[in-house]
Amino acid sequence: MLHKQENHPDRLIFVNDRAFIRNQTGICRRWSAMLSFVLLVFLNTNTVNADSTKNLFGSWNSLMLTGDLGALSPDLKSFRWLLMDQVRTRDDSARGTRFSENLLWAQLGYQINQYTSVWLGYTHAWIDPLAKSSFQENRPYQDVLIKMPFLDGKWMSRTRFEQRINQSNGSTGLRMREWIQYRYPLSFVSDQLSFYAGDEVLFYLNRSTFGSSGFTENRVIAGLTYYFNVHWGADLGYLGQYVVNDTGRDLFSHNLMANIRYRF
Repeated sequence: MLHKQENHPDRLIFVNDRAFIRNQTGICRRWSAMLSFVLLVFLNTNTVNADSTKNLFGSWNSLMLTGDLGALSPDLKSFRWLLMDQVRTRDDSARGTRFSENLLWAQLGYQINQYTSVWLGYTHAWIDPLAKSSFQENRPYQDVLIKMPFLDGKWMSRTRFEQRINQSNGSTGLRMREWIQYRYPLSFVSDQLSFYAGDEVLFYLNRSTFGSSGFTENRVIAGLTYYFNVHWGADLGYLGQYVVNDTGRDLFSHNLMANIRYRF
């Protein structure tokens, strides 16, 4: 144990202990800030038009595969890819929980530098609304993704422009999405464990059968990620989805979000 005398000769300071206390205090402050952010966003979202909002419960369950093209050639190392399938359920039926959506993503990106990447992607969606005809959707999209270190963790921002095309009637909704997330490693518990919290705002640029132009949806997320090894990982958390409804009560769905990921 290291000691250091300061202004008072008879006063010994344990430098390592003091550094440890400062570090733990900093961790507590950051945790407090993150939890306050999640609580604030959740409360603000949950209280918007509370009297005219319908609350539901559901789940979003997915499998995600990621990798790069470096195995084909070292010159292609900066090209990244992602495949993901997600099944969503809701308890909005008199019979209880039911299947509501299945979404399949495929996207290819390029890492411009250590912080920024750009992506082109496509989503195919099978959508089964309650008491309405099911339909399929084509959804090409373009992303700009920024990841930067921040407060011993990682801050992420994604700007997405997507074109939602209803296969049944050809109606196209042009939608912008802005997503922010902060991830903090829980190394004091396990080096493989991290906490994440974030928020996403969605709004349409035009009016279509998907909705009116302007703000349409807000999503708040929080949860844990655990990597079993360099390839396999899992996410478990909460996703609150607030959806503006032009023809009826707004919707607030509270979802258990589970994801299995494999990195090549």
